[in-house]
Amino acid sequence: MVRISLCLCAIFIVASEVKAQENEKAEEHYRTGYELLTKRNFRNAAIEFEQAVNANPAYGEAHYLLAQAYNVLNEYEKAINAYEKARELGIRPEKCTDALGKLYNKSAVSSLQQRKYGEAVVRFEQAIQLDPDNAKTLYALGLSHSGNRNEAKAQDAFEGAVKADPQHAKAYYQLADMQRRRRDYGPAATTYQKAIDADSKYMSAYGGLARVKFATQDIEGIVELMQTALEADAKYAEGHLFLGTALNQLGRQHEAIEPLKRATELDKKNADAHFRLGEAHYGLGAYQKAIESGQSAIRHDKNLAAAQALLGDAHFKLGQMRQARTHYARAQGDSRFKDYVAHQIDEIDRANQQP
Repeated sequence: MVRISLCLCAIFIVASEVKAQENEKAEEHYRTGYELLTKRNFRNAAIEFEQAVNANPAYGEAHYLLAQAYNVLNEYEKAINAYEKARELGIRPEKCTDALGKLYNKSAVSSLQQRKYGEAVVRFEQAIQLDPDNAKTLYALGLSHSGNRNEAKAQDAFEGAVKADPQHAKAYYQLADMQRRRRDYGPAATTYQKAIDADSKYMSAYGGLARVKFATQDIEGIVELMQTALEADAKYAEGHLFLGTALNQLGRQHEAIEPLKRATELDKKNADAHFRLGEAHYGLGAYQKAIESGQSAIRHDKNLAAAQALLGDAHFKLGQMRQARTHYARAQGDSRFKDYVAHQIDEIDRANQQP
């Protein structure tokens, strides 16, 4: 019995000596790391603090300074782990919590930018737990859920954002987009207007509301809306395009020319803008100008069937049947134009068969 007690005592002494050596080693690495940290040598400081906590996992102060080093190095996940460990060990819990709130957001934003939506959701939700009414974080959480194709949770987050900040135009815009995609045009129009009321220069919200008005055939409303938008931002290319398109649909092609020209100047590669300008020229009987605009459209998007059909019509009007037939044939792949261009091709072929 005495012999067993002596053995246990020896084991305890050896363990105590090993523990003391580990603590001494941890302290040595900590001091070296601290000196490197004061010299702003953050990478090597982090290496030393890592060794300190490896030697003594309960060394809270080393975890805390390790977190600071990784934070400066923008290694967010490592900083988060270190701050969480320091807080768990009771080291400056309030400062750790404050730092973690910022780091959860930084890590989440980084994941969101890399389209790692699941990771972003986790970190944004952790940030929300620390600051439940942060509209900016709620909005970013909504974007992450949207990227993850979870529309229900995205909607909850965006609604939380506008509740926290009734002037959060971007959150209103995202909610309105969801409503428009569901074809809830009435609510979508109201929500887009809230975005505009919150930020009168938020052009995307004007664009969303214009799309609702196109869908509901409120063409006159688009003219008024886009005139207001362009007063706020004369370089809003899509606004000029929507205004010109609406004027075309109202049969006011002479008024549509100027905004559509401006749209093509502001966004030179926008095939639809070139097409709509060609459409206005065609409506005014300026068939050669319609061809020039149509050619510009298909130069930027050769698959734009509407432009191919327009080119077919303009050549047809000029009696250039070979060119008209070529463009009509190119538009046949689009179901919206298939029957019309097939009829036009038949007309051309019948004309060619006449003696």
